[in-house]
Amino acid sequence: MANKKKYTPAKTGGVAKLIMIWVVNAYIFLMMAIYPLYYKNKYYDMCDAKWIFYRNVSAVFAVLAVIVLFWYMGCFIAGKKIKDFFKDAYKNMVFTDWLAVAYLIVCCISTIITSYKKTVIWGCDGWYMGLVAQVSFVLVYFFVSRFWRWDAINLCIFLMSAFAVFFLGVIMRFGIDPLGMYVDLDEYNISYFVSTLGQTTWYSSYMCIIFPLGLVAYWCTENRWLRIGFGMFCVMGFMTAVTQNSDSAYAALFGIFFVLFWISLESDEKFLRFLECVILALASFKIIGILQKIYAERMVKLDSLSIFVSQSTVTDVLLVVVVLIYLFMRFYVFKKTEFHITSLKIIRVVMLALIILGSIGAVVYICIHSAGKLPEKRLASGNYFVFNDNWGNNRGVSWRCSVDGYLKGNLAQKLFGVGPDNFVYYIYANYKSDFDNILGERIVQMCAHNEWLNALINVGLFGLVAYLGIFIMSFKDCMKKALNYPYLYGVALAIVAYIIHNFFCYQQIICTPTIFILMGMAQSVIRNGYADECKCQYKNVGKVENNNVGFSTYSSVA
Repeated sequence: MANKKKYTPAKTGGVAKLIMIWVVNAYIFLMMAIYPLYYKNKYYDMCDAKWIFYRNVSAVFAVLAVIVLFWYMGCFIAGKKIKDFFKDAYKNMVFTDWLAVAYLIVCCISTIITSYKKTVIWGCDGWYMGLVAQVSFVLVYFFVSRFWRWDAINLCIFLMSAFAVFFLGVIMRFGIDPLGMYVDLDEYNISYFVSTLGQTTWYSSYMCIIFPLGLVAYWCTENRWLRIGFGMFCVMGFMTAVTQNSDSAYAALFGIFFVLFWISLESDEKFLRFLECVILALASFKIIGILQKIYAERMVKLDSLSIFVSQSTVTDVLLVVVVLIYLFMRFYVFKKTEFHITSLKIIRVVMLALIILGSIGAVVYICIHSAGKLPEKRLASGNYFVFNDNWGNNRGVSWRCSVDGYLKGNLAQKLFGVGPDNFVYYIYANYKSDFDNILGERIVQMCAHNEWLNALINVGLFGLVAYLGIFIMSFKDCMKKALNYPYLYGVALAIVAYIIHNFFCYQQIICTPTIFILMGMAQSVIRNGYADECKCQYKNVGKVENNNVGFSTYSSVA
């Protein structure tokens, strides 16, 4: 009688994990490559279409992931090692993971105690940032960080999709509308919608967190042809940055370049690459400025800041100066002298101090000036240096009412908030007349137009600390490991851009899932390295590499 084949939990668990990797990779492909380009009924149903895509794709992924996860755990139960599974899963938790868990718990508590039960689960219509969305962000982060693998092909696919979005964003600003998105839209709405993402604020959020991936790829890649491709991506990114009509994007770009400058002072070659990035930016701005003058009659009307950046003499002079500095450093200083850029590291500390002091000084000046305590004539009401209810496209009234509303809340609301996506119900219950006076009765402000202030209202102080902590710790993790994996700098810059940009904007169903996916990708690289460094490249499934078992180490596919 033939011997029965011995059941091996390790082999079966390895297959389960391999399938999970495929499932997660398929999900990421849909979200990073297809999702940005997907739309339905042009701009009329953009938010609903994006939400339905995200909800349905995530729901299918969740069902498949749970099935495979239970299969995976069943292998440990069969092997009588279920304790080892949980022990190893616990051991592989990092502080960023715990913050994500804490945020999830706070969101659940906030949902339970809120007085606004009708919308807290799914969120407000047209926004959909309720409990379901918050839970999905955290779960996506965990699955991606455990089961996704970073490789150059994935990166190129994501950037090609973003390039298409950016390209549409640029040409549509010059009246070229291949998808017919602007048909039947008036001039006012045309200036506030672009590409396949909808509102310019949504578009700029996406641009600010995807663009750094290509910028860092250009900055660190050695292959000439790849650098040419990444350089073209950067040019298109800079062009769309100056034509998408969002001032907050410039603040995010400043943050991106400051961090890139900081890390570029580590070597002469990195600093030269940094200067190349600056040259690409300024040259792209000037190309757009030239096109704006040639096709002035076709150009979509832009704000004064965008026109200044693309057409002013200041950026002309800066471009010439940076090119001369680059040539001088490359062909004389670094070749014919013994000077090295690392000797100037102190500059970055000085610049950081100046930025901090300058920011504090600007806030103090705005407060004093807005209170009418300065002798000079008051500036116009729409000026950046006069804070009132109209400040920042009416962000003033949102911020004022949000701070006042938070301070007037009870202890539970201060600590746990009023429930995910319940800002509008809580604030409008107390400040409707304030908003109506500024926005009119037909327009409803759905959020604070400051993600961190909005989080303070929705999930309270505990939720804000946990939520913002996810970004800060993920940035720290990326910077710590980026010397070994330079592409992590791209995620680090994306996090900085998201934090800065969304100081003036908000959570939404396009950029927030994307940034959580990127943070999950970064954690995956930190845990497992790049895909080409993973042992056996998904072969020999079932071989246990060491004596540990669990989420990260069970089978060679890790």
